Amino acid sequence: MPERSGSATIGSKLPRLDSPAKAQGQAVYVADLQPQDALAAALLRSPHPFARIVSIDIGDAKQMPGVRAIAYSGNTPAKSLDFGIKDQLLFPRDLVRYAGEPVAAIAAETEDQARAAATAVKVAYEPLAPVLSIEEALAPGAPLVHPDWQSYEKGANRVTDRNICGLNRIRRGDVTAALARADAVVESSFIFSAGAPGYLEPRAAIALREPDGGLTVWCGSQSPYGNRDDLADFFGLDPQRVRFINQFVGGGFGGKILMAAEWYAAALALQCDRPVRLVFSRHEDGLNLFPRHGGKATFRSGASKEGRLLGMEAAFFFDTGAYVGYGAGTALIATMLASAPYRIPAVDLSATLVYTNKQVAGSVRAPGGPQATFAKELHIDELALALGMDPLEFRLRNAWQDGDRSPTGQLLEGVRVKETLEEAARAIGWEARRAPGRGVGIACSWWFSACGRSEARVEVRDDGSVHVHSGNPEVGTGSAAGALPLIVADRLGIDPTAIVLTLGDTATQTYDGGVGGSASTFSAGQAVKAAAEDVRRQLLERAEEALEARRDDIELREGRAQVRGAADHGIPIGELAAQAGTPIAGRGVTEEISDPEFDASLVQSHDFASWLAPSFVTSAAEVEVDASTGRVVVHKIATAQDVGFAVNPAGVVGQIEGGAVQALGYGLCEELQFGPAGIINTGFHDYLLPTIIDAPKVEAIMVESPSGAGPFGMKGVGEPPVTTPAAAIGNAIRNAAGAVPYTVPMTPERVWRAVKDRRDSRI
Repeated sequence: MPERSGSATIGSKLPRLDSPAKAQGQAVYVADLQPQDALAAALLRSPHPFARIVSIDIGDAKQMPGVRAIAYSGNTPAKSLDFGIKDQLLFPRDLVRYAGEPVAAIAAETEDQARAAATAVKVAYEPLAPVLSIEEALAPGAPLVHPDWQSYEKGANRVTDRNICGLNRIRRGDVTAALARADAVVESSFIFSAGAPGYLEPRAAIALREPDGGLTVWCGSQSPYGNRDDLADFFGLDPQRVRFINQFVGGGFGGKILMAAEWYAAALALQCDRPVRLVFSRHEDGLNLFPRHGGKATFRSGASKEGRLLGMEAAFFFDTGAYVGYGAGTALIATMLASAPYRIPAVDLSATLVYTNKQVAGSVRAPGGPQATFAKELHIDELALALGMDPLEFRLRNAWQDGDRSPTGQLLEGVRVKETLEEAARAIGWEARRAPGRGVGIACSWWFSACGRSEARVEVRDDGSVHVHSGNPEVGTGSAAGALPLIVADRLGIDPTAIVLTLGDTATQTYDGGVGGSASTFSAGQAVKAAAEDVRRQLLERAEEALEARRDDIELREGRAQVRGAADHGIPIGELAAQAGTPIAGRGVTEEISDPEFDASLVQSHDFASWLAPSFVTSAAEVEVDASTGRVVVHKIATAQDVGFAVNPAGVVGQIEGGAVQALGYGLCEELQFGPAGIINTGFHDYLLPTIIDAPKVEAIMVESPSGAGPFGMKGVGEPPVTTPAAAIGNAIRNAAGAVPYTVPMTPERVWRAVKDRRDSRI
């Protein structure tokens, strides 16, 4: 660990710096901005899940009162968006592929005028039979969601075949032979319902064409730099003349990585000399959200009578919607989780992405994680019960240890699976006797840390203020607002609450890959730490001269450089900046970290076959089940997570607690429902989210095992805690009631039917 400095130290609990503004209603979100002379925008969306566009006529709409611009396929670039497969246009030209797909955008003086003009756009459709399920998509002779799929440009590892737009596989050993010699073999099938990201703030954007031909976009994005580059490339603009200014973000959970309102506000603004403001209603946001992938999975595994896992087959099929979007990540992660974190000599793990006529699925928090872990951990419990073994003991007997290798051949070090299992079991009271109808369950997994490109600048000004510029946006996770100031404060010996943060504004030229993949603090923290170290070095050099003392005898504390043991012999850091005649500034960038080595012969079409600084997580749950109604009450969730090193323990606890509640929704109540006309429940009035009333007691347990890669030894913490609780709840339901539905969410009806079917089978 580095030498400690000053008033705040790494590992201290720090309240988030954005909390007061949010609690007092002073936080400014995109929808709060009201630029002078702004035009209001509205979208025309397809009423059909699948239809051929025969013609589009904007003539009448252009003549409507107040209309100033219309963007549609006829006046925007015929360029494909690139997410590994170039299968999507900004506005559809030949086919609409889901109900709610934007067909045109209108800017007018008022929102009412824009909406009226949208209804005046004449679109002639020829409805086609939609493909609404994985089974329909894969059936022989199924309609093609993309009739021209063979002509699409795609990455080298992208597999396409009719309605299949992705496939990856991990194979090691002879699974058939392993299962043949197993004493117990279990087969299980699972269904995952699609789910909304569940953020509170609907999408919004404001765009303004600048006099120099550039563009300014006000947004609430998880990836402002990436969005800027994509938008500039699409419209043929110089990225350096396109500015994205991120506002406070009312939650993202992966749903705000891809652009939505930004695209259409920009397309209209490029036709105008005034700002264009587009704010989605909750219903519209529900039509344009990027949901968690629904799908299905089958597992077949075997073990010896001694409780040793011998072989596993697992196959996932994910519904990625009308376009591939970020679906590849979900499929890749699922296969990496399918057999982990257990020693299994022979595995055959695959995941397939399938097109349907639904909304484009996205990178919702821990994409693929809750799905794969739910299936794998319920399956592991089933195998343990078939052997007559305690599920905890079965896991401990097969859990990875240091020196083991992952299914892809990655050498595993710093493995803390058993510690998390034991800690979670202790916290839930695994061995305690319980009343009838009560039960406990456990589930464990692993996750990755991610290190993307990030840049930062730290400045000490002559008034003593410290300004931190990072391209990493604060989207509600607290990683930027809670961790970055603490890192700087620790290095410069200042009060972290005095730091002025500027986040996610591309004009600061501090590039960042954005919030996703548990990468925020891991990446941005490295850059901020390097920038603060640069400033620290400069301050100490100047203090040497000002104080006539050796650098080794000077410390930075409480906003001053002072000689150790002589508090009256010091100088404020602001005065050092004043003497310099310019802010004392430092820049930092993330160091490039290579992914660990793996055995390429074990994988097929896999772009994510080894994981940097992996962490381990276990959740245990205690539930009460009313078998007569299927109602499930979750009394407690305990999550033990390997966090590497907790830079800000308060933030880590918040992530674990939030993950538990979000997983509670995934496991018990959240479900996007689709009908022939598209999504049925587009708003929170009929999409059931858990509330504070539903939240159980959550115990967050931090297991610290410093990595050699992250700043101060930290690992990514945001996504692991949402992956395991639903599976733990499912296993607890089975422990309490003797049966559990293999479909999420495990609604009361599904629980009731599972219990009833078990009882009926015994008659």
